[in-house]
Amino acid sequence: MKKALALLLALAMTASFAFTGCGSEEEGTSTEGNTETTEGTTTEGTETSDAAASGSSKGVKSSEISGSILMWNVGADSKTLDPTLNSTVDGGHVIFNTFEGLMRDKSDGNGSQPAMAEAEPTIVENEDGTVTYTFTLRDAKWSDGQPVKAQDFVFSWQRAVDPMTASEYAYIMSPILNADEITAGEKDKSELGVKAVDDKTLEVTLKQPCAYFMELCSFATLMPLREDIVGTDTEGAWAKDPAKAVSNGPFMLTEYVMSDHATLSKNPNYWNAENVKIDTIDVKMIVDEGTGLTAFKNGEVDISDQVPSEELQQLVASGECQIFPYISINFYVVNQQTKIEALQDVNVRKALSMAIDRKALVENVTRGGQKPAMGYVPYGFTDPDGNDFREKAGNYYMQETADVEAAKALLAEAGYPNGEGIPEIEIMY
Repeated sequence: MKKALALLLALAMTASFAFTGCGSEEEGTSTEGNTETTEGTTTEGTETSDAAASGSSKGVKSSEISGSILMWNVGADSKTLDPTLNSTVDGGHVIFNTFEGLMRDKSDGNGSQPAMAEAEPTIVENEDGTVTYTFTLRDAKWSDGQPVKAQDFVFSWQRAVDPMTASEYAYIMSPILNADEITAGEKDKSELGVKAVDDKTLEVTLKQPCAYFMELCSFATLMPLREDIVGTDTEGAWAKDPAKAVSNGPFMLTEYVMSDHATLSKNPNYWNAENVKIDTIDVKMIVDEGTGLTAFKNGEVDISDQVPSEELQQLVASGECQIFPYISINFYVVNQQTKIEALQDVNVRKALSMAIDRKALVENVTRGGQKPAMGYVPYGFTDPDGNDFREKAGNYYMQETADVEAAKALLAEAGYPNGEGIPEIEIMY
């Protein structure tokens, strides 16, 4: 089999960090859907933030696929395959092949196109400033043959904003009327601005105009779900059980072995099944990058997101590997409620951030074409005139290279000259 390595739809998180104050420990994540990602998120109550390095995608792909089976190494076993609960790229790989929202991204990444919706929605701007989108669903079925209904979207979206669900991406629903109030516990989920007019008609009311709402309708959190399948499950166990995991996308989960592999089989009830050219996706969960690359070279893997950074440049130079732009960001959120009292001091967190040489990390460690990130919004987001937001907004308080003297001054101001008195900090990943 002729081989070619290609970096596509892969997680290439970057190698600088953000130190942000909040009440819980949480590593920033990036979530992938088709060709787009969203950057890592924080919880409320942040005081200071600085971002990681903006990314590029990395992975390997065979130029030919044997038969109709695609062997895809996604790396780690995802925490969940529940669209409402997922916030990771590895889970997104599976979800975007098994579920489909009202819209889906265009293949060139520029905008969205109808998916479960049979056409673009009608849009009405109301006198009170709200905006109403009315979608008509196409004739589509779930993998068990049941029709996809507008009520499935209502259930899913209400579940996403319900505080009892504790979805990490509940904030994604913010443009929808009453979403923020429901997430905050101020209103009932039934007051969300989404209504099933009938089985085929979904009415969505936004609290104000939202230029990116159509693209948002392709995001995993807004995928439809069946209430009779999911019920009150807030842990997402149903999504890894092939007996329960009905889906409406091109593939369906037919086998799952924890931390080993999953099998996605072509969904015969998918509305566009005739254009799905692969019968089976063998999802492998090889975490070690070296092992993943070996599996690729041995023909045991067709696509892998795992490429050892020390071999990346050689693979690119040989023509086996290609790197594509990828909008992503990586950062850390610091837990202030730990025994390390010093982390409660904003100057300590700033000092930790300033001591990091982001440029050296992306050039000498990740080596995948990433850029040092100087804010939460990564490079790649442009305004109508083509100006990149990152370049127009400028940097936060960070520098690409380490500013050790400034970091020392901040530590001294916080009462920790030369770091004296701060216990060792261990980063787990």
